[in-house]
This record gives sequence, structure tokens and C-alpha cells, in this order.
Amino acid sequence: MYNQIKFGTVVDINDPEKLGRVKVNVYGLHDNIDTKDLAWSMVMMPGNTPAKGGIGSSVNLLVGTLVAGVCMDRAMQEFLVLGTLPTKTDETEDNNVRVRAEADPNADEEIGSYQPASTYAPEYPYNNVMETESGHVKEYDDTPGVERITERHKSGTQYEISANGSKTERIVRDNYRLVVGHDTLEVYGNVRIIVSGNADVAVAGNMNTAVGGSMVANVTGMTSLIGVDDITLKVTDTDNQIYLESTNIKLDGDVEITGDLRLSKEGITLNTHTHGQNNVNQANTAGPNAN
Repeated sequence: MYNQIKFGTVVDINDPEKLGRVKVNVYGLHDNIDTKDLAWSMVMMPGNTPAKGGIGSSVNLLVGTLVAGVCMDRAMQEFLVLGTLPTKTDETEDNNVRVRAEADPNADEEIGSYQPASTYAPEYPYNNVMETESGHVKEYDDTPGVERITERHKSGTQYEISANGSKTERIVRDNYRLVVGHDTLEVYGNVRIIVSGNADVAVAGNMNTAVGGSMVANVTGMTSLIGVDDITLKVTDTDNQIYLESTNIKLDGDVEITGDLRLSKEGITLNTHTHGQNNVNQANTAGPNAN
């Protein structure tokens, strides 16, 4: 019967009409027909893939794929592909190594100093894998206890969501994100940022920083250019003290002191003259003098 199940090999996937059709060499029917003379065969898609108006999954059969189907005409020239039969190609299993739960093929890649280890631990037949010709991979692993989602670019850029909901991202080159509206990051735990190079922060409007605890800044060198007339520094510590430790502090401008000025050193130099310790705390001095 012409509509009985038959088997063949895909020999051409370059459909000139780009409809996902393929040419199939059906065993016993097309053995002596050149590829160029074979008709284009439609590929039946599963019922959960509504390929209509550009919506749905595309056909991605490869040359050499073993397929099963039926002939639609009595001349047995119009073949309909019903599905594929993964076996072995060149003695290599057609089913993905990740589906077969073999070792992670990317386990030897270099990872970041603080990057968590992958939770890759699939068991057959729980890992659902889709891999493209160039090496892009999607995994939806349902292995009990280590359920995982991984999406990976062939370059190595990827993300992984582990069984407890933790997410790890790895970007092998540059990263850019544009947010046209507002952006909010809410973290209940701690945040750690490690930058091996330089860091630039540009704020077009105002910037507010609220620290509920202490703030420590270890800076090798620091330059602050403040383009405002007044700077207000308020200290709310219990003893209302500001401690500056430096070998040299230079103030270019007027300094107004509304409270007491106390010096812990032996003397103060004003315009190359020195006030001694005995008259620094006097209510009024007539001017600079040696003593």
C-alpha cells in the first residue's frame, strides 16, 4: 500500500520556498533517483506547535536524519515526514549527551573566582534538551532533586537556575542593559561587587545614599570636585566629633568657626608667625607675634 509507513534519509534541507520542506531518499523507492529530481516533502509538526503566521517552532531537520513517513499519492512520489528516529550517525548516538546523562561537556571551562559550581547532574530520561547546529543549548532538567534550567550560547555565555531557585549568569564578553522606564533592585541579603578594572557612575539628577550602619571607605587617592557654593556636613555621633588624620590639610578660602578651637599641637603658624601654646586660647590677641 502506498500509505504504509516507510523510512528514509533526509538529503536536502534548502527549501527554495523556505517552508521547512525537505528532500527524502525513501528506502526502496528512491534508490536510483538523484537528489535534484526528488520532490520536496512536507514535515508534520506536533499538535502543540501551531505553525501559522510565523508563530510556532521552526523545522530544523538535518541532512542525514533518519525519518519515517507515508506516501500521499499512489505513484509514491509525494512523501510526508511524520517524525525522526534517533539512532547512531557515524557510530555516534544521535540523542544528545545531556539527555543520555553523560558528563557535562562544558565542565572544563574556566569559571570566575566567586562563581558557584554548576548543579549539572541529569539522569536519563529526565533532561529535556534542544541543541542547534552551531552549539546553542536549552535544557529543562526534571531530574528529581536537581531540577535545573540552563540556556547557553555557543560562546559560553549562559545562565543556570538550580533546584532551589538560585540563578548563576556567566557572560564571556561585554554586557549591556537598557531600561527605558524605572529600575529597582531589592535584595534581602548581602550584596558583593568585585570590579577588577575601573568603575564609573554617572547620575544626571540627584543621588541619595542612606546607610543604616557604619560606612568604611579605603581609598588610595581621592579627588572631589563639588560645583556648589555651600557644603553642609552634619555629624550626629554622640560626641559630635570629626576626626581627620593627615600630615597636611589645606583649605583655600575662609574658615568660620562658631565654637571653640582647640589645638593639640605645640603651636600654630599664621602668615609665617607663630602663636605659642600659652596665648592660643586667649580671648583676644593683638596680632601675630613670636610669643
